[in-house]
Amino acid sequence: MIVTGHMNFFDVAECGLYRNGSTKAAGIELSDTFSLITSWVANKPMAATMPWEGEKRADGNKCYCYDFYHDEDTDEYLVVLWKSGADSNGTLLGAEENANAGAGKVIEYTDSYRGNRVIWGRPCYYWILPAQKAVVSIKFEHSVCDSQLFQDWVAACINNHVKHPNKKKEYTEGGQARLSFTDGTVDGNARYRYSFDMSLKSLDTANGKLSELAGKVTHIVKRETMRISLKDERAEWVKRFDKIPYLAPKKKSEKRQIEIRAEAQPTVSELRDIIQQFARDDRRPTDWDNVGFETDKGTVWVDRYRMKDEVNVNFTSSVIPASVMYERLQVNRERYIAPLKRPTRSARPRSVT
Repeated sequence: MIVTGHMNFFDVAECGLYRNGSTKAAGIELSDTFSLITSWVANKPMAATMPWEGEKRADGNKCYCYDFYHDEDTDEYLVVLWKSGADSNGTLLGAEENANAGAGKVIEYTDSYRGNRVIWGRPCYYWILPAQKAVVSIKFEHSVCDSQLFQDWVAACINNHVKHPNKKKEYTEGGQARLSFTDGTVDGNARYRYSFDMSLKSLDTANGKLSELAGKVTHIVKRETMRISLKDERAEWVKRFDKIPYLAPKKKSEKRQIEIRAEAQPTVSELRDIIQQFARDDRRPTDWDNVGFETDKGTVWVDRYRMKDEVNVNFTSSVIPASVMYERLQVNRERYIAPLKRPTRSARPRSVT
């Protein structure tokens, strides 16, 4: 069965060791980062590849490495993470927790399952391109994308687990661990922090679609969910809507959805900046919070203008192996990489699909 993967492109804004105030990495850049990580996860059962100290991340999400592939000719990586939990749309899958990367069986969720211990969740596919300083996420019906979780997982691997000769772990007076990296000198006074940060790419300002849009926009639209608490901290102008008949929030309501429309005729550059700030790779169609542009033919939302593409894969198993996913991407490699060779602007990602 042929399935379509929806690709989103990210610039890697930071990856490596940085001194405070510096924008230049002093080591562990993109290629080294994933070389160290894949060495760490190799020959480990999947259950041992969650990098946070304790059982899970602070927000409750758990994430593991299901499979990975390194192409030595291009020095590129294809990493398949496993986001656990029941918050995903669609069928949950179970991956054997004691199997090594890519080796375990995957089953569909069933109440009557009584086999080997599995971790319920769904895969996340990421193509890492060090030469282009870019990452591409690939989203299928059976998978999810969570760009923030991916960034946090990478940083936690480097900080908490991979071996590095200049890593230093100290403890504060309160007993909290503080991780840093030294410069390797005898004194070792210089301290570095590891950072991995990526931004969602939007269309180039030279793209005709943005120029065409700029000539049609009459209003900018912003939708937002306002939280209502016992201590009403909403802005005064928002509270005034409560006095209008039928617009007051329902009793015991914890939130309300509002939409603001403002007249505007943004330039191409201003459109790009708005897309840069508000586009998301993981927004569900049912999500209310969004930003868009009103035209004479209706509202178009910012997500339409992020850089994206598609890949078709012959899907014969529950999860696409990393090596198979990478091989399929090579069929149209030049088309995918071409936009990465041109200067483009980027938009901050947000998480969870």
